[in-house]
Amino acid sequence: MSRALDRFQGEYGFVATTSTGTAQDGAFWAIQTLADTTFSALGGNYTGTLTGTTIPAGLTIYGAFDGYTVGTGKVIAYKSAA
Repeated sequence: MSRALDRFQGEYGFVATTSTGTAQDGAFWAIQTLADTTFSALGGNYTGTLTGTTIPAGLTIYGAFDGYTVGTGKVIAYKSAA
């Protein structure tokens, strides 16, 4: 159980993205929005599309993400174990 808690405590670090248009590559397990946010690119293991969809401030999306580009807004992306 403690290994699961380590993820939620940010053991692997995070990337704070406060400017738009910069691609972030890497493995991420959660992305938290700090402001209303859209993604111009979001890669990972999910069905459907979130690009162009406004995600409200304070919401966290969980999944296996392998990179993203913020279109508008600000996010914190929590890294997965390498």
